[in-house]
Amino acid sequence: MGSKIIITTRNKDVVGMMGSGSVNVGTLSSEASWDLFKRHSLENRDPKEHPELEEVGKQIAGKCKGLPLALKTLAGFLSSKSEVDEWTNALRSEIWELPRRPNGILPALMLSYNDLPAHLKQCFAYCAIYSKDYQFCKEQVIHLWIANGLVQPLHSGNQYFNELRSRSLFERVPEPSERDGGKFLMHDLVNDLAQIASSKLCVRLEECQGSHMLEQSRHMSYSMGGGGDFEKLKPLSKSKQLRTLLPISIQYLYRPKLHKRLLLNILPRLKSLRALSLPGYEIVELPDALFIKLKLLRFLDLSRTKITKLPDSICALYNLETLLLSSCDDLEELSLQMEKLINLRHLDISNTSLLKMPLHLSKLKSLQVQVGAKFLHGGPCGWRMEDLGEARYFYGSLSILELQNVVDRREALKAKMREESC
Repeated sequence: MGSKIIITTRNKDVVGMMGSGSVNVGTLSSEASWDLFKRHSLENRDPKEHPELEEVGKQIAGKCKGLPLALKTLAGFLSSKSEVDEWTNALRSEIWELPRRPNGILPALMLSYNDLPAHLKQCFAYCAIYSKDYQFCKEQVIHLWIANGLVQPLHSGNQYFNELRSRSLFERVPEPSERDGGKFLMHDLVNDLAQIASSKLCVRLEECQGSHMLEQSRHMSYSMGGGGDFEKLKPLSKSKQLRTLLPISIQYLYRPKLHKRLLLNILPRLKSLRALSLPGYEIVELPDALFIKLKLLRFLDLSRTKITKLPDSICALYNLETLLLSSCDDLEELSLQMEKLINLRHLDISNTSLLKMPLHLSKLKSLQVQVGAKFLHGGPCGWRMEDLGEARYFYGSLSILELQNVVDRREALKAKMREESC
């Protein structure tokens, strides 16, 4: 039978490069456009009970010229509006008269964007940091929003994300597995809109033109690559106001290496950083200078690295709220002074190996720990069973080894295992 590959593109040059037959996909008919618009804008409401909305809605759908993304996006923001005047204002908006791109979709997206409240505009603009077609996790986006002061409590972050998704600004990536809550992406035209909204505060390193962009940027992403990251990231020394540094992972068969000079000389200069993400790098040891200089850091992702121990200098990060260490296979112990991280709210140690837990971690009363790890009981001088009893926010599975180090029955009872939320 053989295999067949279907490629979709809006670029005619790509069609020519493929050297095979092509099928031009037309726009939706008026009837199909209204059906799609109606499904997303009226949702659980019966159109027959709102004839005035149906009349205006059909005119709005007609302005979208059969483009599904425009229809879904406009319908998404009108779904929360029940007054005819609100729908009429959308129909008569001056945005429809703005200079159009060849596909005519930008005015429709701008109309939806302009309707966003200020807090959602900020969160949406921040997502310009992601490259086109990049699949991101909901949880990561929310943690980055929080680290940069765009969102306060975690539940608000979920609400903000879901509101943007309801407007079709974020799309769910179909996956056979629901692991990690699924992946999302932005349509490339929505990504263009985010770029405009961010006013070049969110940039991708490969697209920076001139040192002035590096100096102005606040949030930056870059493509992880073999061994060339030092030369690529060397210009970062000019980004004194940078608050987010995010590698965009490309699937490699090996772990990319991060040059020591980056850890020692470049990253410590970024004293305004709030979010630093280094997952997947072959990092074995972290220099003390890195954490001593980055005192404003709130989010640190070291997942899937080769570190064996967190240095005590990490406890200088008094503002740290999120620490991700998932799938650090060689990690054996955390810093002995973890209780000094007084603002730590989220610690992910899932899928780690045999881990020695520090004493007094339970003093961090607001800490949520994502486990899925094996803890080693530390004996008289280390982590004890009773510390587990004082911790109220463990999630996932938990194994405790070296139980011969439990002093007596009373210590075991203080663990209150039946009351834990694992």
